[in-house]
Amino acid sequence: MVPFFRAYERLIMTLALLASVMIGGVFVLIVVDVAMRTAGLRPPVFSSAVSEYSLIYVTMLAAPWLVRERGHVRIDSFLSFLPEAGRRQVERILILVCIALCLLAAWLAGEFAIEFWSKGTIDVRSIEIPRALLFMPLALGFFLCAVEFARTLAIGETLTAPGDDGHAPFEGET
Repeated sequence: MVPFFRAYERLIMTLALLASVMIGGVFVLIVVDVAMRTAGLRPPVFSSAVSEYSLIYVTMLAAPWLVRERGHVRIDSFLSFLPEAGRRQVERILILVCIALCLLAAWLAGEFAIEFWSKGTIDVRSIEIPRALLFMPLALGFFLCAVEFARTLAIGETLTAPGDDGHAPFEGET
């Protein structure tokens, strides 16, 4: 099982790294676009559409890593008023709700991606892009977020604190 967990860890890190590279690429694309417009030149026709699509990809590729690192939006202020035992119970319930919502979103996005792919639906902007490509990262990202929330619950972590034993996920397993 350890090779599977290590491969999964690498997948999450690779997706986050890819999102980081994409942010840099979008930055360069926007700078080139603005510089060309300022110089009176015609910028690439695809720059706007690619930037828009990239925002979806960046968000969904980085989302599972953000869940793992607790970089997602949380409700710490509300939870801080609860006693420890109550806080942990509320957090567990919230994690279960997050899992359910992420799986629902992944399923719906997957359904849309399959439907648009099978119909050959095209998103026409400045360039033509298969509409399914809008929904594929949503399906993947939400599914992996559900896995990350489930992992958090399975190893005894909460939304605000590491596991009861204090070790990082999957470390030291043989």
